[in-house]
Amino acid sequence: MKYCSLISRRIISIEDEFIIIGNDFDVYSQTKLMYLDKTLIVDCEYNEISIDDLEESDYILCYHSNTMTMSIPPQTNAFIIERKTR
Repeated sequence: MKYCSLISRRIISIEDEFIIIGNDFDVYSQTKLMYLDKTLIVDCEYNEISIDDLEESDYILCYHSNTMTMSIPPQTNAFIIERKTR
């Protein structure tokens, strides 16, 4: 995957169109992941799941766009989200 990066963090919150990951108490460690219908979301066994199956405090890996906003927290598009643990 030449045009994306990998990030791994805990989910802080899940909203309608984005997931915030990172440390609750450090806004500079956080990233806002924008997800779409075409974002692939899988569990640790690579079975496809929905956004409704994710919960706050889940540990995830995310392949995301290299393009990020310069806001705090930065925002980027999520391509693949993999839930590792609950």
